[in-house]
Amino acid sequence: MAASRFGVLALGAAVTATPVAAQSVDYSALSAMVGEPVTTSVTGKPQRASEVPAAATIITADEIARSPARDVPGLLKSYAGVDVHRWTAGQSDVAVRGGVQTYNARLLVLVDGRQVYLDHYGMTDWNLLGVQLEDIQQIELVRGPAAALFGFNAASGVVNIITKRGDTASARATAAAGDHGVSRLAATATLPLGTGVRAKLTAGRLREDERRVPAGLLAPAVGDVAADQVSGELSARVGAGEAVLGGGYATNRQVEFLPSQLLSNQRYRSGTVHAGLTQDTGWGGVSLNSYVNWLDADYGVAGSDAPQGASSPFANRIVVAKAAALYRLDTVNTLRVGGEYRNSRLRGTSQFAETIAYDVGSLDAMLDLHPSARVALSAAGRVDRLWLGQSGALIQPVLDDPAAFDRALTRFSFNAAVVVQVGESGRVRLNGGRGYQLPSLVSFGLRLPLAVPTPVPIVVTGSPRMRPVAVWSGELGYTQSLGGTRLEATAFYTRTQDAIASPGDGLEPHLELFLTPAPVLAARFAAVGDFATYGTEWQASGRLAALDWRVNYTWTQTDGDLAGIVPPIEYALAPRVTTPRHKANVALGHDAGRWYAGAVARYTSATRQFAFSAAQQLRLYRVDAAVALDARLGYRLTPAIELFAAGENLTLADGAAGSPIAADRRVRGGMRLSL
Repeated sequence: MAASRFGVLALGAAVTATPVAAQSVDYSALSAMVGEPVTTSVTGKPQRASEVPAAATIITADEIARSPARDVPGLLKSYAGVDVHRWTAGQSDVAVRGGVQTYNARLLVLVDGRQVYLDHYGMTDWNLLGVQLEDIQQIELVRGPAAALFGFNAASGVVNIITKRGDTASARATAAAGDHGVSRLAATATLPLGTGVRAKLTAGRLREDERRVPAGLLAPAVGDVAADQVSGELSARVGAGEAVLGGGYATNRQVEFLPSQLLSNQRYRSGTVHAGLTQDTGWGGVSLNSYVNWLDADYGVAGSDAPQGASSPFANRIVVAKAAALYRLDTVNTLRVGGEYRNSRLRGTSQFAETIAYDVGSLDAMLDLHPSARVALSAAGRVDRLWLGQSGALIQPVLDDPAAFDRALTRFSFNAAVVVQVGESGRVRLNGGRGYQLPSLVSFGLRLPLAVPTPVPIVVTGSPRMRPVAVWSGELGYTQSLGGTRLEATAFYTRTQDAIASPGDGLEPHLELFLTPAPVLAARFAAVGDFATYGTEWQASGRLAALDWRVNYTWTQTDGDLAGIVPPIEYALAPRVTTPRHKANVALGHDAGRWYAGAVARYTSATRQFAFSAAQQLRLYRVDAAVALDARLGYRLTPAIELFAAGENLTLADGAAGSPIAADRRVRGGMRLSL
């Protein structure tokens, strides 16, 4: 198999003549071959998880199957360096190494290397991923900028979700129900259609009730969570190559805190089509991939955040085409070069013009060298050129010169690392990099009148003069294996320059007056300053007798509040007070064959988080420190049938979600079928 040949070479165990594959990687086969998870999300080529030149965590399919979590953010929240805030029942945000905010734009989220991060608002809707937990082979979490490989918005890290592959017929289905109206159905099936040809179908349905919103918060008549997804893929292997064609459709309805911290009912509908080709050659491998994502988003559905309760619709289309070549310099050293073109277009009635769009052209290169058996060096660079534009009817009143959208900018991202083996099983890692968070299309071109009556109308608006946000990062790490125990310690530093924030409620010094000809005041998205986060991550894992265990602790210090934190609050961004300083997790698991059990205890220190009060004033609400317990118990009636019960926040800790809306306990039970 091409992927297996590539894995042998990339892991340092192949003969010189072995060809290098490009992107068609059988992660399950490679992991079984080398005895540990394998990832491509750090250098673009398969590497052992223990050898990558960055702080990376891989959550395997077995860990996912035994976890109490019911979604991807629930899986991520118990790992070092990660802040997961479940603002509402449906809305979660994941931050890496501080800088907590709603609609976090600095973490790039991918499924099989394709972006599911939403360009329009610069955010990830975790209920709109288009993938079910049962179909995930592994989740690769890279902490620190990875923009040299992935481009804009991999500024603080990357989550790459890898789905399962297989050439034999199989089917998996899960049905679960619980309190708070929780119900979930998920199914995936793989069907061989001939030699080297297979088809895969997945589908899912989720329903759950919203949490109780405190009376003191400004909120619409909230709705409940409803998410549905269906997707399919057809792949064919021909010789040393593979072709893939697929697509999917997903919908989601939920209550969210907008970047302004207003609660709003949202409705999303997304579609995607993707195609790819990979080919092994005698010198290496090449890959060609393209995809198109569509998003229809309605904001303020039956809510109070849009004028007169009307919805604010947006339609976003993203087209991406990219190519990469991985060249084998010799048996262990590789060179990767690539190029990418992206077009993102946003249509709507609540922006400067009918269409706001940008094109991005990119070139990247990565060099991975092993000058000795104990030293590995890697360096990657990427140049991104962005062209911003607008077209169609201008929305009145016109507050900017249309020529301001006729601009281009260039940014250079890089990553560099050295890994030195110390002793038989210790490794020291030093790396650093710079990435960029791209301003969202909304922050470039939004135009939304406030629904609050004022003597002079106020319009919340973006700015075509926004610049990408630079994120610098460095880390020093040490890993050590002692028998079956793995230890890791990392110290990190991250600096964010010219962070972008949404207007709050203390706007007087920042309002711009326009006579167009009727007076109107403009409150803009703005670059509000710099902040730094630094800290340490400590983690250990292993097996004691029949018990799998994992512990970690993260200390994060954030310097810099970019908005005043005493009302009236000018901008809804204050990373120092919203980022937890201390986090600790202890996970235990036992698998006895017929039955298994797992539990995760989580501690998060107190923070304060933004929300609009019923008096229409932006405030910071205290979120208490929390000790939460999640657990799962499963029993396998047969190799194909499993019964399970799971619960999250069994301790009923109000602050377990990290939200101004207190967390509740959610318990569910169900059945899983595997054929």
